Amino acid sequence: MLKSACRETRERMHNYLDGDISPMDEKAMRDHVARCRDCAPAFERLRQSDRAVRSHYEATVANAAAPDTFWQGVSDQLPAQPRRARRRRADLLAKIPRRILAPAAVAAALMLAVWGLEMYETASPERPGRSAPVRKELAKIRASILDMEAELEQQWR
Repeated sequence: MLKSACRETRERMHNYLDGDISPMDEKAMRDHVARCRDCAPAFERLRQSDRAVRSHYEATVANAAAPDTFWQGVSDQLPAQPRRARRRRADLLAKIPRRILAPAAVAAALMLAVWGLEMYETASPERPGRSAPVRKELAKIRASILDMEAELEQQWR
């Protein structure tokens, strides 16, 4: 059974060879491979395999060009008219049941109202007796929002 440090190092080896490893992980992996009798030969075998695959790829696939008939075959498979990539907002809204959409819209409007009132209250200078009614109104709106959220939650069940 591999030690945890060996297991972590072996998981990092592929990423190291691909250049997808952080400098800190690279240093930890190199340090471990330098002193571990089990991981050093495993890393060397992996490095040789990686070199062989890369050299084969460069010698064969990397310089190969697709035949002209390939691209014609690809274009023949494509539809004549491109499909509509984006759905209209109306299409998406039509899928949401009205019994859910209406209360959600009202809740969103109330949340915007609460946010606006809170912004107004924090932006306006403190005057005696002015912020108390705003706070009461905010409390009422928050209670309404909580009630609507509870109602929406029951409808989803």
